Amino acid sequence: MSNQADHTIVRLRVPPELKQKIEESAEKNNRSQSAEMVARLESSFSSNTEMDEFVLFLEASLKERTDSESNKILVNLLKNWLRFKKAP
Repeated sequence: MSNQADHTIVRLRVPPELKQKIEESAEKNNRSQSAEMVARLESSFSSNTEMDEFVLFLEASLKERTDSESNKILVNLLKNWLRFKKAP
């Protein structure tokens, strides 16, 4: 993490189970707990933007297709997503 003058201190209460997850994840990622929380917060904001861009791309891609073609594409995307979510 960068110099303390570049940051604002925020006090945050979290359940013990979440604190444990943060500790474990920080250790796994070789960073401080503070850096882990910052990285995860930043990621949550960027992933929303990426998802918005993906939805716009998908809408544009499906716009010129028939309902049947669109349904097949969406079903395949969902199947692949579910496989991805189940992967270790």
